Amino acid sequence: MRISPSDAIIQDLLEPASRSLHERSVVDGSTAGKLFFEYATFCTSQLEDQHAIADTKRIEGLHRSKQKEAYQYVEAIANAKQRNDETAVKKLTKEWERANKLENMDKVELQRLHNLQQTFLRKAIENFLKCFAACNDFDHHVPKFCALWLKHSKQTAVNIAVADGLPAVPSYKFLSLMHQLCSRLSIESSEFQNNLNDLLLRILNDHPYHAVHQFFSTISSVGDSIALSRSTAATKIADRLGHGHKVGRISVKDISQRLGEQFSAYSDLASVPIDKTAHPSSDISFSSFPALRRFRSRSLAEFPLPPPSMKIAVSSERQYANVPYIERYHHSFRIAGGVNQPKILESVLSDGSTFRELV
Repeated sequence: MRISPSDAIIQDLLEPASRSLHERSVVDGSTAGKLFFEYATFCTSQLEDQHAIADTKRIEGLHRSKQKEAYQYVEAIANAKQRNDETAVKKLTKEWERANKLENMDKVELQRLHNLQQTFLRKAIENFLKCFAACNDFDHHVPKFCALWLKHSKQTAVNIAVADGLPAVPSYKFLSLMHQLCSRLSIESSEFQNNLNDLLLRILNDHPYHAVHQFFSTISSVGDSIALSRSTAATKIADRLGHGHKVGRISVKDISQRLGEQFSAYSDLASVPIDKTAHPSSDISFSSFPALRRFRSRSLAEFPLPPPSMKIAVSSERQYANVPYIERYHHSFRIAGGVNQPKILESVLSDGSTFRELV
């Protein structure tokens, strides 16, 4: 059985099937999602096909060789003209025309292969996004999409496709990739950074209890110029958090500021030096350390916020108003064993349960 060329499969099968769905307004659900996924994975497989990659490299090598050969004939013709050797000029000109014709043929073929690769890339991006927007059946392929997007982030066609399709994909599908996404932040002005900024802002507004922690870590990046650029870009996104997005009656802007206070208090607790011999009891009172006064007052408990290490189920509907929050901290903390001697902190939550965490 003869296998159809990849571009023919797109033109004769995948594109008509995709158009048929849109004409019938079937753009979501498992059926649509499966077609978009098959389209995306076919294009991805073509991008990764080693035979196609080797063929492109071979044509590139031939094209360079023909270019060099044609240039050598041009130089030889110029030298023959200086010598007034008409016979050599005529012979070399014919050879140049032959080499130039072959170079042009290779150039056309090389351009066709590059255009085909660009088509595969653009269609893979477009259909992955359509798939993720249509259903949840293929969400485990979101990391593969992100790897493809980040690898080709400088290409205009990719950024246009992402700008068109990304807003329709629920933001929670990218939560597990916050670290990778934040690591690509930069203050440079580009379409890629615009898309990345918009996605991260949407994640923060939709799922603050899952995303703000990672984002604060990015803001606190220190080191070289790349880290500084990343921190500056993250700070600008945090400044864009609005009061219009709320969790219950609290705006995401307020939540982010309160989480900052909470992180600061926990950092104080983690870093305060403790001499266990000076505390005969296993319970160490917060009142012994002025730097930890926020745990004694009700300032942290009045926010209200859940414990930062509490596992909170991701809500696809962005509903977090009923997440248990800290009502009060115990008046003391303890020291766990081990080299680092982390502190054991206990709090009472709004549902009446006690939550214990290592700080």
